[in-house]
Amino acid sequence: MYKKILLASTIATILFAGCSSKQYFEPQQTTSLSTYSMGDKLINYSRDGATLASGTILTKNQAKKIKLDKGFYFINNNRQAAITADLQGNCHIVTRRGTVASAKFPKALVAGTLIGQYLVYVLQNNNYGIYDFKEHKIVYNNESNRAYTIDRRVANPLLVDKLVVIPTLDGKLVVLDLTTRKITKEIFVSTEKSLNNIIFLGTIKNTLIAATPHKMISLSSKGKKEYDKEIAEVVINGGDIFVFQKNGKIAKLNELLSVIAEKKFKFAHFSAGAVDDKKVYGLEKQGYLIVANRNLSKNRVYNVPEVEDFTFVSGNKIYYNGEVIELSKLSYE
Repeated sequence: MYKKILLASTIATILFAGCSSKQYFEPQQTTSLSTYSMGDKLINYSRDGATLASGTILTKNQAKKIKLDKGFYFINNNRQAAITADLQGNCHIVTRRGTVASAKFPKALVAGTLIGQYLVYVLQNNNYGIYDFKEHKIVYNNESNRAYTIDRRVANPLLVDKLVVIPTLDGKLVVLDLTTRKITKEIFVSTEKSLNNIIFLGTIKNTLIAATPHKMISLSSKGKKEYDKEIAEVVINGGDIFVFQKNGKIAKLNELLSVIAEKKFKFAHFSAGAVDDKKVYGLEKQGYLIVANRNLSKNRVYNVPEVEDFTFVSGNKIYYNGEVIELSKLSYE
């Protein structure tokens, strides 16, 4: 009996120690903040958009109402059309007139970009390629290493001149010539075994910026630069790169990944990040919104509801938990 009591006591002590050692962001001073109900539910999100239960989609810039078939979710869009897909490998191209084209893939589409008559795609099994809507078939397909766990914010392919940069699910960039359909280069961003897909892909002038949750790189005529940090979110704005790190630090970088400014918010865990012309916003999972100036020298912390579900930034709004935060009304002073 004594041994059983001792064992139970030891287990309880270990469990309590594990719980008590967990550390949280605890700002010294906070300000109250009002949110309002979106009257909807966020049911799916990716790098460049989110899907609401009503069929409304959120892009990086605005909310749009399109006709989504049952089971379909938003992937990406350009000025003319949106790419939607379901879990069975079906893909629809949707405009204001409704579905204008469709394709069928062997696995679910997780990323895609429309370039003229082509859809450059990445599938759930890490196959990537080109679908031709005029020929109604896949005209190029290739395979990358299988990725068993991925971050939901899968980056979409990016057109750079006549080349398309395809972000794979195993942390690699494949540079493909659309005319010859030949690979011109392959670049690994990071080589971690899990959650290693490309979560950000963008450009600043002639510099390509790419990131996984484990590392960010820049590629330009000046070569390849690396920023070896654990990354929660990346935002490019006004020629600056803002990195929200998993250790609670926000860093402002230039296109060569040199640090211009940084600020540590001890034990903060960022769920979302946003930047506008004057301010930087970091949504902390335990229920805080940090608002700072672009040089990160001043900040104010607001109390908000704890993050319990998907989070997405669209325009000057953060959507989460069925609520909306208006960022433009907030101040760092």
